[in-house]
Amino acid sequence: MSTVHGLARRALHAPRAATGEARRRAALHVLDTAGCVVSGATHPIAVTAAGYFGDGLRERILRWSVQAHLDEFDALHAGAAVVPAAVVVPAALLVAGQERRPGRAVLDAVIAGYEAVVEAGLRFGGAELYASGWWPTALFGSLGAAAATAVLLELDEEQTASALALASAGLGGLLSADSFGEAHYLLPGRAAADGVEAAYLARAGATGSGTLLDRPAALALGRHPGASSPGRGVHLEHCGIKAYPCARPLHAAIDALLAMDTGAATHVEVALPPALLSFVHADREVPGPAEASAGAAFAVAAALSGHPESVAVYRRARLHDEVPPVTLAPDASLDALLPDHWAATVTVRTPSGETSRRIVDALGSPARPLTTEAVLGKFESLTAGRLSDWSTRCLTLDGAGDVVELTKGIAGAMDSEDGRR
Repeated sequence: MSTVHGLARRALHAPRAATGEARRRAALHVLDTAGCVVSGATHPIAVTAAGYFGDGLRERILRWSVQAHLDEFDALHAGAAVVPAAVVVPAALLVAGQERRPGRAVLDAVIAGYEAVVEAGLRFGGAELYASGWWPTALFGSLGAAAATAVLLELDEEQTASALALASAGLGGLLSADSFGEAHYLLPGRAAADGVEAAYLARAGATGSGTLLDRPAALALGRHPGASSPGRGVHLEHCGIKAYPCARPLHAAIDALLAMDTGAATHVEVALPPALLSFVHADREVPGPAEASAGAAFAVAAALSGHPESVAVYRRARLHDEVPPVTLAPDASLDALLPDHWAATVTVRTPSGETSRRIVDALGSPARPLTTEAVLGKFESLTAGRLSDWSTRCLTLDGAGDVVELTKGIAGAMDSEDGRR
């Protein structure tokens, strides 16, 4: 069986394999991503690109997916090194709204979409792709959106395989080298829009090569797809909803700082697995908020501010003078914990000496998931309390009718943000 057909079969099976708890988590992922979308509307990059986004389905999916990832606050699967929420949830909500599908179908689509994009990331090595310049989310995001849309369009397995084959034909997504800017954040939006389009084309009868991932993609990526992952539950259960709006390798460092006495810090060293150092930097001066969100110095500043969950430090992209010097260092002993545990060791120097603390599982990782109350609190903060009724309905999606009013609620919240700007 080709990889494309294997992904299609796995994605369509995932909603049936999901437990009640997995479906409850899926609803939380929808809620969390919607909050990121609304908050992302005020991000400087979204403001710059606002005139580009139109009102058609493709343009709305592009916009919502871009905004979902702008603050680096969307859910992540560490092993696959993909952020499935940004490419799957906007597609699922907007397609369901257009097709007048019920809430249960949205959760089915989210579970299936996560399954496809995470499984593709795992089979091709996840974070190992960074070493050759590829961004896994941009590479495989279209597969997640295509699988989610296939469920909503009620495509059969062969049609779903065609949708994934059509999406595979446009795989791409280079990791930014010197600065992120708008280019980096447009990639998940384009992937999501392409995936949705692929599923609609498959419904119309279009087809593609089922061996694209096994041959051309393997040649281009320099690696062949691995074997299918063990069938334990669904991949969504192993995706963490983030507690902090910054690059995921820095989350364990923030947790360490929050547990330490940093009041008189004169220097902070953040030690990470060498394999993750390419994700982040220690620069104090950055071109903009995209680079700040990957900055160790900005993560330290956010932790020291007492509000590490706030997007303000990163969006401002300027450090106050009182933030102590911050350096990054490799800690080879942490590599052994990858890919499931993205750990950090933080050393704080004060006039009276040094103290160190290691965190293996950051808050928001699958081992330390955010509670429902914490996700609701994050959502309320990101939406400034304007969608309280939306959150209640979202958490009961399994019994909801069509989701048109839910998508209108998100659009209305973004419109009010536009008016406030």
